[in-house]
Amino acid sequence: MKGGTSLLFCLVIAACSCGIAAQTAECENATVADIVFLVDGSSSIDPSSFQEVRIFLRNIIRALDIGPNKVRIGVAQYSDDPYQEFLLKDHKDKKSLLAAVDNIPHRTGGTETGKGIDFLLTRYFTVEAGSRASQRVPQIAVVITDGESADDVKAPAQRLRQNGVIVFGIGVGQANREELESIANRPSHLFLFAIDSYQAIQRLTDSLLRTVCVSVAAERQGKAED
Repeated sequence: MKGGTSLLFCLVIAACSCGIAAQTAECENATVADIVFLVDGSSSIDPSSFQEVRIFLRNIIRALDIGPNKVRIGVAQYSDDPYQEFLLKDHKDKKSLLAAVDNIPHRTGGTETGKGIDFLLTRYFTVEAGSRASQRVPQIAVVITDGESADDVKAPAQRLRQNGVIVFGIGVGQANREELESIANRPSHLFLFAIDSYQAIQRLTDSLLRTVCVSVAAERQGKAED
């Protein structure tokens, strides 16, 4: 899918160069995707900051066209171990998804991001979990972290990308930049977002949605041309 990958980067660059002109239209056109969020739930995150993550997820869900044949959302949380919050197949409408997000507990613990990324590949991006990769539906992962991982992230992230998943990285506060760059797709200035605090995460909603939606449109066009 070399042609599709080149097209993806060209369209993302064009969208970012033009500013926030058509985020809503882009999302309406990108009606089919499987998106999984991997959320850092370690003890370094205080309860109010974790609530900001819930609000961020709610804002993303509200902006997307959710449905069994449209956009599916899954959420996993990780600390010392990964946790299955809900799979892509579990909630097929906005009301159900929003309620599920509100009920995500803050697990606490250490930070093993690599283990969490591998968890996405084995537990989330599978047919049994609701992934539609076999139907050529774009697969997207969004990794949110605020610290440095206690385990390796490079190899797990590479495995995830090699399996056709587009990976975005969101680093908060003292998150390790080099580590984040090894997680996200390239170029990193398009697929990696860095913010000072969880209180600032809401400002990422528009830019993340814009890039995700353009990426989905380009991915689907590239696959159609294969």
